[in-house]
Amino acid sequence: MRATVTLQLKDKATGNVITSRHAKNAVMRDGAGLIAALFMGAGSAISHMAVGTNSDPDPETFDIAALTVDAEELTGVTEAPLPAESFTSEIDDVRRVVKVRVRGTLLDEAAVGTVREAGLMARSGEGNAVLYNRVTFDPIVKGSDHELTLFWEVTFPFGDLQWF
Repeated sequence: MRATVTLQLKDKATGNVITSRHAKNAVMRDGAGLIAALFMGAGSAISHMAVGTNSDPDPETFDIAALTVDAEELTGVTEAPLPAESFTSEIDDVRRVVKVRVRGTLLDEAAVGTVREAGLMARSGEGNAVLYNRVTFDPIVKGSDHELTLFWEVTFPFGDLQWF
């Protein structure tokens, strides 16, 4: 499984892209457990995206359970629900992968300040969330007149996986 994310910060009034970022994704330990639970018929599906303020890309942080939100750097809600229409999938027989694309947007009043990380999560009730993945990137300063849209592409290989 591999994933990338593209972020676009847009001026809400004009719709123009102000800046964008592209980064590779890391799956958290609890995120791998989430997929394992779904494989066994338990667990919750990915339901939200979130942003935070920590830019530490340290690979030893695979056990974090939530993104960091420094209230001095980021105000407003930092999560957005991902309705069913946020997800699409397709089979790429040439590359032998199933691609899942996820699109989510934080509107103008959400996550105002400096954003440095993002992730997908499964939320099953208040306070009960599993962080599936995390990506860090160069800071994006989001104003109250901006929309921040994140585009994830997750690929799941199929066929003979002995090369894994």
